[in-house]
Amino acid sequence: MQMDKKVKRIIAGSVVAVAAILLVSLIYVILDSKRTAKLEILVAPLSAKILVDNKEYTNGTYEFEPGEVKINISKEGFSSKEMNVELKANETVKLYTYLLPLDGMLDWYLNHEEDQMVLNTIGDAKASEDSKIYRAENPVVEILPIIYANYDENWDYTEFRVDGGEFDECDEDFCLKITDTTGGNYDFALSLVREKGFEPNDYEIIYEYKPIAPLE
Repeated sequence: MQMDKKVKRIIAGSVVAVAAILLVSLIYVILDSKRTAKLEILVAPLSAKILVDNKEYTNGTYEFEPGEVKINISKEGFSSKEMNVELKANETVKLYTYLLPLDGMLDWYLNHEEDQMVLNTIGDAKASEDSKIYRAENPVVEILPIIYANYDENWDYTEFRVDGGEFDECDEDFCLKITDTTGGNYDFALSLVREKGFEPNDYEIIYEYKPIAPLE
């Protein structure tokens, strides 16, 4: 009889333990299911202190609940950074940044090879991201430059090119520039841009007649 009571107590205890484990697991699953936003951290120097909402992190990718987080990055002898970042559901925000020594120079990194490698990675990623943004804002760059150099049936030669970007004569952040070496090809150059599926009148256009200098 006593054995039966002991067995019952063991079984009851086991049931309670299992129920507690399941409850904790359920709570974890519920909390984890809310962490649908990701923050990818890459900071140089590697020894910098990274705080996200006052909790310390290292370089890596972490999941958060969507919303705004406060980020502080610091290291003794370096200028600190503080920022607020909005994390959105099912999106990854890349926090790629570096700290500068108080003198504002990058020489410190030259003497710390591992940190310099991280700095280079950050620079490459930033350049790649800037390039994506630039191409998204100015999709016409995908078909540029257009270079035309051709003799017709009468052996008359025509040469010009169309480039895109920011130029000294350009009032906007992005312009199309026609550099015409044989002259009179403004409308022809624009027609080639249209053939590629873009409307040149959507951009500021710069025209430069630049004849080929004769050989002396």
